[in-house]
Order: sequence, then C-alpha cells, then structure tokens
Amino acid sequence: MQLALITGASRGLGRAIAEELQTRGFEVVGLSRSRAEDVSYRQVEVDLSSSSGIEQALDTISPVLKLAKSILVVQNAALIEPVHRVGELDATKLTAHVHTNLLAPMLLANALLSFDIPTSFIHVTSGAAKRPISGWSAYCGTKAGLDRFTETLALELEGTPHRAALFNPGVMDTSMQAEIRSSTKEAFADVEQFRSYETEGKLRSPETVGRVLVEAMIDQPFENGKTYSIHDLIK
Repeated sequence: MQLALITGASRGLGRAIAEELQTRGFEVVGLSRSRAEDVSYRQVEVDLSSSSGIEQALDTISPVLKLAKSILVVQNAALIEPVHRVGELDATKLTAHVHTNLLAPMLLANALLSFDIPTSFIHVTSGAAKRPISGWSAYCGTKAGLDRFTETLALELEGTPHRAALFNPGVMDTSMQAEIRSSTKEAFADVEQFRSYETEGKLRSPETVGRVLVEAMIDQPFENGKTYSIHDLIK
C-alpha cells in the first residue's frame, strides 16, 4: 500500500493534492483542523498548533502505518496570522503559527523516520522564505526555517530509502489569500499588491497547482534536496 499523509487536506491545495493522489491509487489520510464533508479519503482532525497534535494523530493512524510499504508526506498546512509589525504581534497567535508552520513538520518527520518504511517528504514553501516582507515576520521566519530544515533533512537522507524536497506553489486562490487581503496597510504594507492579484486574475486555482505538483514530483520520483517551483513548471 502506498500511503499519503497530507496536512491541511480539508481545503485548498491540500485537498487538491489529496484528490489527485486518490486517482493514482494512494491510500490518502488527511490531517487537518477541520473535516471536509464531501471527500472520500480518510480524515483525522489534528491541531498542528499543539505540540501533542502530531503524536495523537500518529497514534490514531498507527494501524494504517503498519500496512504501508511506502509513505508520502505532503506538509501543506500553514498559518499566515499574525500579520503585523513586530511589537504588535499577538503572542498566542505567534506561538500557534510557529508550531503549525515549523515545529509540526519537524515533529512529523522525526516521528515517521523512526518507522522502517521508505518515506518521501514534500514540504510546501513560499517566496516569503527568501525575502523579508514587512508585517510577515512570522511567516517569513517560519518558511525560511522550514526551507533550511528540509535541506538539512535531505542531506541526512542521502544514501537511504528516504527523500525530502520543497515545493513553492506561488500565489493561489485560497482562504489564506483572503486573510491577507483583509489586512490593514498599517499591519501589512504590501496589502494592495495582494489585492491586485485577485482583481487582475493572477491567482492560480489550487486544483491547477495540485495537479502540477503531483505530475512533477510524484508521477516521477523527485530529486532529494531540490526545490521545485510552480514558476518553473508552468510557463
């Protein structure tokens, strides 16, 4: 059995990837804060902002893990909040943000590599990992941390049955983009640019991006340690 664990699979890109993988015969398990009502893959509700969330989720799906011949992990779940300048950040939201965006992928990888099952990790990154954006200190910081963690993980996995790589999906028409557009200019200086992505039709659908990810990184084996970008895969 080819098992796929997708975080943030109840909507957006995570759901699109999950549905693509189902058509290819994967046994899909979605790990999300909420459940989608109209999907056929298995869903496990998990709070990735809690340090115990990953452990509880893996306990729930342990019978499935024991049957898997290989595991594919797509770490897609992420928070954008809190969006504000440092000094104005909500401490509770900041803690949840770091747990979800950075600590959860680290804990999931650490836990799964303790099993004797070939595992492939795809971690969803962002252009924000490569440059500072005023108001996005949390998001830029956690995505940059995820990049370096994944690159180090891939280095450690050389010569093993496991692999890890990054995927940059670009800007998509998702609930995260709606959150960004609702920001004030005081909190997020570039908010008008992101509002223009919607009005000018520059947001790709999650279904399009999910299909490209699966075709480029799963239909053919992805390269360990490589960063794949939607901008290179769609001309």
